[in-house]
Amino acid sequence: MIFSKKIFYGWIVVLCSVILMALGIGMFNSTSSMFVKPVCESLGFSRAQFTFYRSIVTLIGALAMPFYGRVIQRIGVKKVLAAGALMLGFSSFGYSFSGNLWQFYLFAFVNGLFYNGINFMTIGVLINAWFKGRKGLATGLAFSGSGLGGAIMIPVIGHMIELAGWRWAYRFMGVFGVAVMLPIIIIFIKNEPIDVGLEPFASEKIEQKNKPIVTASYSFREAVRSLKFWLLVTAFFFFNSFATAANAHTAPYLSDLGYMTTYVASVLSLYMVFLTLGKIFLGSIYDRFGAMAGNVFVSVFCLGFPIFAYLSYIPAMSWIYAVFLGIASCGVTVPVSILVIRYFGDKEFPVIFSIVMMISNLAPALSIPAMGAVYDLTGTYNPAWIVFLFCSVIIAGCLIAVEFLAKRDAWYSRRP
Repeated sequence: MIFSKKIFYGWIVVLCSVILMALGIGMFNSTSSMFVKPVCESLGFSRAQFTFYRSIVTLIGALAMPFYGRVIQRIGVKKVLAAGALMLGFSSFGYSFSGNLWQFYLFAFVNGLFYNGINFMTIGVLINAWFKGRKGLATGLAFSGSGLGGAIMIPVIGHMIELAGWRWAYRFMGVFGVAVMLPIIIIFIKNEPIDVGLEPFASEKIEQKNKPIVTASYSFREAVRSLKFWLLVTAFFFFNSFATAANAHTAPYLSDLGYMTTYVASVLSLYMVFLTLGKIFLGSIYDRFGAMAGNVFVSVFCLGFPIFAYLSYIPAMSWIYAVFLGIASCGVTVPVSILVIRYFGDKEFPVIFSIVMMISNLAPALSIPAMGAVYDLTGTYNPAWIVFLFCSVIIAGCLIAVEFLAKRDAWYSRRP
């Protein structure tokens, strides 16, 4: 391969992953909050009723995730990505013709079945196959596509909703997404380095600070019996709780504070920019300074974002909120594959990884409608920000504790 001599083909896979994540997550998922007010006002739904379709997507997607872990092992990532691209487009197109809640819920069910086709788990498994060295950077770059796509597509979809209506915005996403993603998957995505006659990338100096800490890789059964596993699951469950709910409700929250649609779109774009940059930066922190540094870094931003959200009635605070939420939300994705490998090894990585993601992805099914219900009952989102502050304290405690436990277990296992 020409790329084997000049550019390691894995970096081509990373670039393709950026584009897939930009559309699969950044467009299809991150723009969802832009539809809340126009759809509810057009069809007479409450926000809790309408946003429940997102809960269906995430709940079905979470329950299907272990199935994806096994399917990827059997048929490879490429076929899974292709099916995901087609069905994401189909479900988006279906939303555009929906006029009743049950129709949104039906297409949400279909969406949920294929939600993992192009998602952090699938791309995470792909990157893990291609990289042994610089894995943090490669993962951060690949996952940054979700934020980049959101930063670009949120204002685009916002303007399209204003000019042509929410139905045409859904149709545009469906057609455009499939037209771009499917050729990239078919032509450029390779399941493993061996497919192009290469070995996984290994830098000249493998990052020692973030190498696997286990002396022997865990089986899935061994992993779920350990306290480390449940601390990790708890942290990512709460990460997903605040990140997805805040993403779904930020646009209506800021709009309720009196900000114009263009202002709201600009704040959300800034959030997506820092979600993008934060993933790259966070991946590099894990590579260069180790797991504890990465865990502490992301925890600080988790603790800060609910405070600035609460203060967002002050215009300057809304921008700071966007920055903190963007970097805090990186914790949903970048650390997962890095920490699963570090604490449990690669013996059954796809299975353990998929179960961690499955449990954490159950969170949005609760948090998104719950946040909508908070607004419906109280007329304000402020109680939700207070709850998210407590969630962030739990996240910080779990991430710091799991690193200490892993080092303790490694020390005991090496004793004569």
